[in-house]
Amino acid sequence: MGQPTDYNVEIENEIVDKLFYYYNNGEDKKAYEQAHKELKKFKFKKSITNTHLLLAYYHNKYVNTDSSIYYTHEALKGKNTVSDSLGIRLTILSYQLLALNNNNKGLYQESKNWYIKGAQLSEKYKETDLYYSHLHGLASAYITLGKGEEALDLLKKCIEFSKDEEIVLGSYINLGSIYSSLEKYEISNTYLQKAKAICEKEGYRKQALVNVIINIGDNYISKGEIDEGLTAYYDAKDISFNNRFSDLELIALGKIGTILYDQENDSQAALIFSSALVKSMNLGNLDMEMNSYLMLEKLMARKGDYRNAYNYGKLYHKIRDSIDNSITEKEMNRLEVRFKTLEKEKKIKLLQIENLNKSLNIKNKDADLEKFKLQQSIIAKQNENKVLLLQNGAEKRKNEIILLKEKEALKAVELDREKTIKYVVLAAFFILLVPIFGLLINYYQKLQAQSLLNLKEKEINEQQVLSLKKDQEIKLIKAAVRGQDQERKRIAQEMHDSVGGNLAAIKLQFSQLSNHPDKLKLIYSQLDDTYEQVRNLSHNLLPKKIRENDFVFLVKEYINTVEEASEITFNVSFFDEEKINKLNKVLQNEMFSIFQELTTNTLKYAQAKTIDIQLDLLNESLFFVYEDDGVGFDIAMTTLGIGLTNIKNRVENYNGVLHIDSQPDRGVNINIEIPFKEVIHEA
Repeated sequence: MGQPTDYNVEIENEIVDKLFYYYNNGEDKKAYEQAHKELKKFKFKKSITNTHLLLAYYHNKYVNTDSSIYYTHEALKGKNTVSDSLGIRLTILSYQLLALNNNNKGLYQESKNWYIKGAQLSEKYKETDLYYSHLHGLASAYITLGKGEEALDLLKKCIEFSKDEEIVLGSYINLGSIYSSLEKYEISNTYLQKAKAICEKEGYRKQALVNVIINIGDNYISKGEIDEGLTAYYDAKDISFNNRFSDLELIALGKIGTILYDQENDSQAALIFSSALVKSMNLGNLDMEMNSYLMLEKLMARKGDYRNAYNYGKLYHKIRDSIDNSITEKEMNRLEVRFKTLEKEKKIKLLQIENLNKSLNIKNKDADLEKFKLQQSIIAKQNENKVLLLQNGAEKRKNEIILLKEKEALKAVELDREKTIKYVVLAAFFILLVPIFGLLINYYQKLQAQSLLNLKEKEINEQQVLSLKKDQEIKLIKAAVRGQDQERKRIAQEMHDSVGGNLAAIKLQFSQLSNHPDKLKLIYSQLDDTYEQVRNLSHNLLPKKIRENDFVFLVKEYINTVEEASEITFNVSFFDEEKINKLNKVLQNEMFSIFQELTTNTLKYAQAKTIDIQLDLLNESLFFVYEDDGVGFDIAMTTLGIGLTNIKNRVENYNGVLHIDSQPDRGVNINIEIPFKEVIHEA
């Protein structure tokens, strides 16, 4: 029996190793999909724990912060199931993930605390590489919190003792930034030059090299050494161009153009900013595009070309307004996430208080039990005293009974006389009562008959109402069928008259093309017209509410209807609404059907109080998260019903991924991810 178990453990370990190999070699999406499939099959805690850690890293990479935190805590739950050294490393890595995720959420103080915990645990168990990794993260947290002095000591310690060249390089760059902010440019350049030497030694660090050179150029400019700074920026631009680091090239171009503008070298500055404008538009870099318009506006105004200056200024303000609106929406989403996090923390504290109260209640119950036992012993003593008193009273009562018997004999004679009188009175009473009782029975029977008659009339009325309702429903169904038949006839007629006529004309034109080559343009025109007719027909086949309304508005309208008819509270988040409303209408129809099916399941089975919904369009994918706090179910013991099977088929039609996470008494969490190439926007 031992050999098959070992064999299964080895198989699961090999699968987990393969998942990490996919993730570390650029196939992270494949690792993510396979991980969810294998989690359902894994039997050993070690494999499950390591897979949870992989999913936490994946969600952290794509800034799905809450999901990353959830899987990190799931991994921490399983740390006791692995050997000590592996459990310690897993805990330290989990602390690092929690620090990174809290930093992404803007909880910098919380991020700092997790880095400190990770560093302390690493130092205690001599995990040197992880220790300096946490120290470097802690230094970054101090920089974010504005504590540069604390960060300096940690970064210098990393440089002195760490053997990880990446940590040393990052420490040099951070030290350069700190001393630059303190206006100690010579010291800053010293550290930046050391970072530059490390980057030049290894060819794959070109991107870091460009960042270092730009920082060196900034220091030269701050010291007033304009020529040296300009030379550094040109070097950064050339390296970026050769290695296709488009964003870094834009940064270098912006800095070069600004210096040329300040030197009133307007012709060269205009060329630089024109080039930056084209590149930023191709990359979708709105900040650089906006800056290029602004600088070109200033150059045209200084040149006296106010017409072009006005046009550039108009474009600049248009982009700035769109960015301001986007920033406002992102800030609102960030505040909403922060609010939900605080609410969850509040619930945790309330649960802790409830547990404390329960423990106190148990202690009080123990004290009450002791008190009850004492009372029982007191009652037993009192009962003994009562028995003695009763025994003494028994003799006294015997004498009293003898006297009572004599009195009862006298009373018996009196009672016989009274009974005779009572019997005579009762006989007279019953003679009068019998006819009255008969009248009452007759009246009751009439009332019962009238009641049955009323019930029959009520049933007849209800049947008539049901019959009218059924007739009305039948009429509505017939009307709907007639409407569908008319729509089918209209589409068939449209296909026959318009599309069929056009195709017949095109066929005829092709047959005569060899004799009349000048008709080629007419054929292309007819093809375009036929394409538009087919496209309009396909759009008309969609539901009217999908065609004529924004998707976000439809979802919110449906949620308002459900909230009014139930006691469920919805928490909904969309990002970005404008892009979501421009999604392909067919995909919008599918997503709306999925949303309705999930909500219906929750209302029928979940007994939930809250539903959280999040729909995000980012990182070249459409993410849909649906979560309720209902009774949940055991996925391993449950077969997917028709509704969930339909949802799965809809998602797979778009090459998407559906993940269902649920446990009894823990609610349901459903994640859907559809690749960007399937999320096609309408023209």
